[in-house]
Amino acid sequence: MELPFALIVVLVIVAGLGIAVALFKSMWRVAEPNQALIISGSKEKGAGLGFRVVTGGGTFMVPGVQVLRRLSLDINEAPLHVECVTKQGIQVGVRGVVIFKVGDDVASISNAARRFLDQQDTMVDKIVNVFEGHLRSIIGSLTMEELVRERERLTQETRAAAGVEAEKLGLVIDSLQIKDLVDPTGYIANLSRPHAAEVTKQARIAEATANQEATEAEAAAQA
Repeated sequence: MELPFALIVVLVIVAGLGIAVALFKSMWRVAEPNQALIISGSKEKGAGLGFRVVTGGGTFMVPGVQVLRRLSLDINEAPLHVECVTKQGIQVGVRGVVIFKVGDDVASISNAARRFLDQQDTMVDKIVNVFEGHLRSIIGSLTMEELVRERERLTQETRAAAGVEAEKLGLVIDSLQIKDLVDPTGYIANLSRPHAAEVTKQARIAEATANQEATEAEAAAQA
């Protein structure tokens, strides 16, 4: 029994729609809010990059012809444990943390993709190396006294110097926090001793003066 021509047309249309939907799903890719899509392959010459960058939306790609990879735009944390020497030749350890991420603009994403796309877990090590070098250089130009009194200066100068190098890697420094200065030689503790001694001295003088006045007042009252 032959099917009615109208039914055949409907079945063909339904089959065609099914194939179209399947093709659409196989070719359509969506970037999550915290990632960038990097599409390389045939005719991908966007902005002379050799690949296409897509963020905040979707795009078509041809499976088997083009390759899609995802670059994370999440915030990363890099711990710092750096051993340095001051201008006076005094050893000091710096403990801190760097908060960074891949920049949101196409240029930053492109730079980061070229360097980290297949090894994104190496970003932290790279940032640590960058900051270690700049911390050693800057601390080497400071005395221990300057380091103790002007920690904010150390933070600002290090972040500025390292930020330029990080920008070339497509990375943006959100913050640098110097949490602690490790003093293996006891130099920082010795710096505070004269002040502590002076405070103790003044406290003793004040106490002695108060005792003397009390004694004199008591004697006057008895007289």
